[in-house]
Amino acid sequence: MKRPPARPRLRSPLGLAAILFLGLGPVFVARMFAQQPGTETPAYRIWTSADGREIEAAMIDGTDQSVTLRLKDGRRYELPLEKLSPADRERVAEALRQAALDRRRELGLTEGPYAAHLTGEWEKMTAEDGLRFHFFAGKNLKAGRQYPLCVYLHGSSNTGSNLEKREPGANGFAAPEVYEANPSIVIAPEAPEGTRAFKAIAPRLLALIDHLTAHLPVDRDRLYVTGYSMGGRGAWALLLADGQRFAAAAPVAGPFENGDELSRLPAIPLWLHFGELDRAEEFRALAAKLQALNPRFRSTEWPGADHTGFHSKVARDPAFYEWLFAQRRGAPAAEAE
Repeated sequence: MKRPPARPRLRSPLGLAAILFLGLGPVFVARMFAQQPGTETPAYRIWTSADGREIEAAMIDGTDQSVTLRLKDGRRYELPLEKLSPADRERVAEALRQAALDRRRELGLTEGPYAAHLTGEWEKMTAEDGLRFHFFAGKNLKAGRQYPLCVYLHGSSNTGSNLEKREPGANGFAAPEVYEANPSIVIAPEAPEGTRAFKAIAPRLLALIDHLTAHLPVDRDRLYVTGYSMGGRGAWALLLADGQRFAAAAPVAGPFENGDELSRLPAIPLWLHFGELDRAEEFRALAAKLQALNPRFRSTEWPGADHTGFHSKVARDPAFYEWLFAQRRGAPAAEAE
């Protein structure tokens, strides 16, 4: 009488450690072996099970009930969150929250509070807290890309103007020759009537920036702030309020009025512009101090210019935009400059 043929043995590429980590039964293991390795190249890290065992894998998908992990050989498995350590369960939850935010940002080009304003024309808008602002973004921004956010702050004469005025420094970002080479999202907030300094509304400006970056595909490593006169002072104020979020700043004719706080400025690329006939000694002293503190600082003194005679020239200077759009938060100094 012939003996029945031996059943083939399953040889797991996971190894015993992976199977023990999972606590998997043979049916699940056999199903997993039939899967084909994917093509993703995710980041691998050590995952810890609820009872302390460890395995090296990468998260490639997840829900509020389970996570899909991938081993380095390409095999995948789905694991109930209850089998993970509390720290890894929180890591999965944070990854899902971030994915949802990223999805909302990408969809912001076609839906959400700004979609109807992506017209390639300046739009007048009002933030949730009542702050008015000019908004500009091209109508052909592409899905799958991220764009710089440029913040321009006006001089005192435009305070409370009901969005009836817009300065050359704002318009320059939307000029065809600039925008074609550097598509971006541009805002020019208006200080409410009675506001003496943008410092007084810095939290509202930062809240507006937060709202934009939450609903549009903004490259959060390319946030730029500039402004003229009162707006230049406002640029300094935003750097003091939350400087680490900005990639670069360019105050124009805007003095830094509290020298005791100079060392609090972030060591990011800065370009100060001032006129030869506009408090030049004060600006030169400021430039010397900043140069000593920050090797990524530069300044330009415009010959023969008073307080109002040159900021439109800055707005038309191709070198200004070439420098600004080259800056990226966290980039090495040599690369940024």
